[in-house]
Amino acid sequence: MGKRFWRRMGIILWISVSIFFLSCGLGRSSQLSLADRTPRPESPASETEVVAPEAEGENFWQRAIAAAATAEDLAQRARDAAAWDRVAESWMEAINILQAVPPDSPQRVFTQRRLQGHLAQLEAAQQQAEQASARPVMPSLGSPILDEQIALYRSYVATVGVPDVLIVGSSRALQGLDPEALQAGLAAAGYGHLRAYNFGVNGATAQMVSFVLRRLLTPEELPQMVLWPGGSRSFNSSRFDRTFATLLASPGYAALNSDSEASPTRAIQPSLPISPINAYGFLPLKEQFSPAIYYRSFPRVSGRYDNDYSPFRLDGVQAVSFAAVVSFLKAQQIPLVFINLPLTDNYLDAIRLGYERQFQGFLQKQAQSEGLQVVDLLEQWQGQNQYFADPSHLNQYGAAAIARQLAASRSLPWPEPAAEAE
Repeated sequence: MGKRFWRRMGIILWISVSIFFLSCGLGRSSQLSLADRTPRPESPASETEVVAPEAEGENFWQRAIAAAATAEDLAQRARDAAAWDRVAESWMEAINILQAVPPDSPQRVFTQRRLQGHLAQLEAAQQQAEQASARPVMPSLGSPILDEQIALYRSYVATVGVPDVLIVGSSRALQGLDPEALQAGLAAAGYGHLRAYNFGVNGATAQMVSFVLRRLLTPEELPQMVLWPGGSRSFNSSRFDRTFATLLASPGYAALNSDSEASPTRAIQPSLPISPINAYGFLPLKEQFSPAIYYRSFPRVSGRYDNDYSPFRLDGVQAVSFAAVVSFLKAQQIPLVFINLPLTDNYLDAIRLGYERQFQGFLQKQAQSEGLQVVDLLEQWQGQNQYFADPSHLNQYGAAAIARQLAASRSLPWPEPAAEAE
């Protein structure tokens, strides 16, 4: 009885132990199978997982929102150029995400409207980045436009090299001759890839142009050819030269004339203002002159009472400065072409036309005595106000048309293209 009892107990114990180990083995096998069926983060299968279009659309929208939110957050804390660059990068990321929406997608219309706002934010961030990094290359020369032009010009030279053609003059040159249109026109005419830059400065007289070419720019920064678009007002020696007087009183002018060891090219101002002048020094204006609209905001002044002409004298300090420019460029073997820009018939009343005739005679005399080349376009656009921003300044359409007209001329001494910058 006792032996039988213990034999039964041993069998029961063996069966229990077997069942225990068997159940453990089955449980572990089940866990391993479940684990094998669960995607791991590092598994290649997760990278190729197909996402439903609805989920993908929601994902792109969330990513665009996140990128825009990052840009807005960074903008709140941006204090320098590098920080504003990061803001711009975030806006570009949001823009790229939205731009990837296919044209036939039902989400396209909404995302494109959203895209317009992002583009405006990107432009604002880029302007902030430029302003934070735009440092003057020398003490102020008394004119914000002149300060901006010399800084931009030297940045242009550092990037693409010295231009083959340099445009100089007053505001009429600044917005009256488009350098990019000139480059394109010259390339189409078979002159190769000539580079052009517009160094126009508001209020620049012959004295100011002489200063820019003979004093401000170094010999290494001079071009192969100079175009001077302008008109008679910059040559009136009886008119007070306010722009040049401000230059003479500026710290930049004092630095250029200083014998001290202080470098005049050291930046001492916090930053430069950002203006609508583009990367080629040109000021494009879309406005189209309409006398009926223009004279609602500005008084109509006849030539008889125009202080730009009265009194009028062409044989004074401005003529001397002009002669100095002609002589200097001739010594450097740099051709100079003066372009007498068009004026509206609304501006050219009998009084002003009389003064302009005197200036035309002055230019002809200079051409005969100094070998100066003159392109006289004074009256070519009578009644064509669509090319003008105001009675005496061209708009971007007129500036492009002048550029194409000059590029098509076979009589101008266009240079050979300069070597590309290293």
